[in-house]
Amino acid sequence: MDVHPAHRGRGLGAALLGWTLARARQAGTARVVQTVPDADTDAVDLLRAYGYRPLVTAWLLHCATSAEPEVPEPPAGITVRPFRAGDGPATHVLVQDAFDAWQERRQEYEEWASHTVERPTFAPRRSALAFAGDDVVGAALALDLPGTDEGYVEQLAVRRDHRGRGIARLLLRHTFRAFHRTGVHTCTLWTHSDTGALGLYLRAGMTVRQSSTVFCKELEG
Repeated sequence: MDVHPAHRGRGLGAALLGWTLARARQAGTARVVQTVPDADTDAVDLLRAYGYRPLVTAWLLHCATSAEPEVPEPPAGITVRPFRAGDGPATHVLVQDAFDAWQERRQEYEEWASHTVERPTFAPRRSALAFAGDDVVGAALALDLPGTDEGYVEQLAVRRDHRGRGIARLLLRHTFRAFHRTGVHTCTLWTHSDTGALGLYLRAGMTVRQSSTVFCKELEG
């Protein structure tokens, strides 16, 4: 739902929202959802007035680096290197295990790879893996963004038994530095409230560029 700025203040948003709810009830839908930019406070207030509640918030974060980013020393027993051919299967298992807490289902390797390591824009030399011995325990998978001067972190994951050691921040800083060395001085990523990772990204030097919230409303039968 959105209303052109030139036509706001005329009740069109409320009319559209009411029409949507009526149609959803006619169709027997159990609930409706609506994503709204947090900066659009009028839309947020309207949804709340109609009984919508916040479900999840997503943040677009960015890190701009004028100087080459400093990379901290790895924790004891941890080594970091760029992604190499053949790292896909082990990285897939790591990511799926790490995301089990909030993702709806585990992805098979082919599905996951098509969105990450087999994408044409995948940037292996700017993607960092952390190892404990021969085991992959952390990954930051990066993409080049065609038509922009920004890099993108598609996925960041650390194995549960190695969390709290600074590995995620370490991997991010490796990726930021790798992009910086190729002339890309800004990196972005999306995260959402279910992951609980916002504080980690802020501590790594990232800031929120924009945010949006998914609101939902349960419909009575």
